[in-house]
Amino acid sequence: MLTDENQVLFLKVLDEIIPAGGVRRMPSAGVKAVAESVLSATAYSPDAPGTVERLLEAVSTRSPGFSELSSDDRVTVLKAVEMEQPRDFAELVRLTYMAYYSRPEIRPLLGVGEHPVHPHGYVVEHESETLMDELTAPVRARGAAYRQA
Repeated sequence: MLTDENQVLFLKVLDEIIPAGGVRRMPSAGVKAVAESVLSATAYSPDAPGTVERLLEAVSTRSPGFSELSSDDRVTVLKAVEMEQPRDFAELVRLTYMAYYSRPEIRPLLGVGEHPVHPHGYVVEHESETLMDELTAPVRARGAAYRQA
């Protein structure tokens, strides 16, 4: 379990891993649901809580006032921590992406349904005949790339 102080710190770290904004006005990853998903992802990473705790300790040691820093300064601190602990940092990024992009409120912002992919999958529009002809023209023009049996 994270202390209250580390929970706030963790949300700030997640805010920088996936910041808010962009063309689709995506929210940042720094929300409680993403943090909880990362910490409970032991099926994907048996030491997920330990990974988070080690990284938060490194962030706190390097920058005791991390939460009050500007975004640019927080990114600088996180890059330094990434260089010091590349495996843990890569694992945190992977778990953050998994937790963030699996959130039902995020998927519609990416143009896919809120429901999970399985068992029904997403509705995908078919390409037009013209587009398919254009995309496959080089392959058809090349001719067979195999010999007849």
